[in-house]
Amino acid sequence: MEQYVVFKSHGQFFAILVQNVDRIIEANQFIQLPEVSAFILGVYEYQEKMIPIVDVRQKLFKQYTEQKEETKVILCQWEEQSLGLYVEDIVGISYMPDTAYEEGLVRAASKQGYIEKFLKLDDQVVMMLSMAFLFNNQQETPALEAITELVEAQEE
Repeated sequence: MEQYVVFKSHGQFFAILVQNVDRIIEANQFIQLPEVSAFILGVYEYQEKMIPIVDVRQKLFKQYTEQKEETKVILCQWEEQSLGLYVEDIVGISYMPDTAYEEGLVRAASKQGYIEKFLKLDDQVVMMLSMAFLFNNQQETPALEAITELVEAQEE
């Protein structure tokens, strides 16, 4: 059984592996970038790096996450890239067993690309998000290019 950070978005439970998480922070002020995907809220300066912040609810459900006291940013690492996930609420850190739910969805061609697998937390079904989907370079390329331009402009 592996350990996951569990969070809520759009009333659903999601998880990512603890090993992909650097830390969880409270942040609501981001440097906004022009001409990036709607789900990219901007960038956040963390440990001398500019990290793109993705609104998970906007990316998955096309609705912005309302800023509340519970909203947090999960700073993630994957394949030497950094990304912040803006989420509605952190449920906790838990060990969870896998389920066989995705097998039926794959056979029915209903499994979405953003779901790595399904997990069980007490009586809740939790969807483990695919890091490849979250870090999809095609969607984040404009943000990363804008960050590079911003850093280069500051150095001049």
